[in-house]
Amino acid sequence: MFSSTDIEAQIASETLIAGNPARVKQVQQRLSEANDLPTLPTIAIEVARLANDPMAGMSEIVRIIRNDPAMTTKILRVANSAFYGMPRRVESLNMALVVLGMREVANLVTSISVFKAFPVTGQHGGFSREAFWEHSAGTGEIARVLASKLQLRLHGIEFTAGLLHNIGKIVLYQFYPAELGEALALAKQENIPGNLAEQKVLGTDHTEVGAWLAEKWQLPKSITECIRYHHQPYLAPENAVMTSMVHLASSFARAILDKDARERINDHLQQDPAWQVLINDNPAVMSLDISQFVAEIEENIDRAREFIRMAATD
Repeated sequence: MFSSTDIEAQIASETLIAGNPARVKQVQQRLSEANDLPTLPTIAIEVARLANDPMAGMSEIVRIIRNDPAMTTKILRVANSAFYGMPRRVESLNMALVVLGMREVANLVTSISVFKAFPVTGQHGGFSREAFWEHSAGTGEIARVLASKLQLRLHGIEFTAGLLHNIGKIVLYQFYPAELGEALALAKQENIPGNLAEQKVLGTDHTEVGAWLAEKWQLPKSITECIRYHHQPYLAPENAVMTSMVHLASSFARAILDKDARERINDHLQQDPAWQVLINDNPAVMSLDISQFVAEIEENIDRAREFIRMAATD
């Protein structure tokens, strides 16, 4: 695996891809002026704030969520699905908060709100919403498992960070479908990373667009960093550990969903400097058997599909 010296050399030689400032501003202005740019509902912002407030009580969260009957129904539906596998039926919001915890319910509210803002079906120019959300939810689920296995203290938001790490792609799909299609074709034609192709076509990429949206949505800074730096997690200024884990979870999800990627996963991940970020935080990471872990988490993709089915459908 990479050493600390290797990471320093990587950072020195590989600066974050710089967009065209004028073009970035133009894209952001167009998105800001769009009447149909999805906003995160007040309920999601308020529940997230309360979940991070040690002085807040469950009754406050219940009061806010109950004002949205559709949200209440979906939370209970997901809580009682195979995704959580509860031994007994969760009958109320109060019970959901007790058995899942305030942070997990806040994650659910955010996830359900995002699915409502960006539906899970549709295809254009080579971009499939279904495949996008399958990979995103798979990344979130694997991030949750990886954080537990490596005993990383990430405060329970690793699923949401994984789910939203590529959110900028679906924004580009919605507002720049032709350009995104051109970037997808260019990435395949020139065998270059998708974000680099987006830079060439748009002057910006899904990481910057996604981070911009996350800031508008008032998402936690840790999640915004995961979105902005997930391709180069060692550059994340404050949350490199969580960003590195989401980056690796994305690679694992891709390996499970793409047989060609699976054949290369061991060598690819062994050479990924994101591992060194995790090793620096917890040396026990070195004992992880990558091939065995891939085999173990196959079923987690099915859990991710179940989550999408329960949380995204009416």
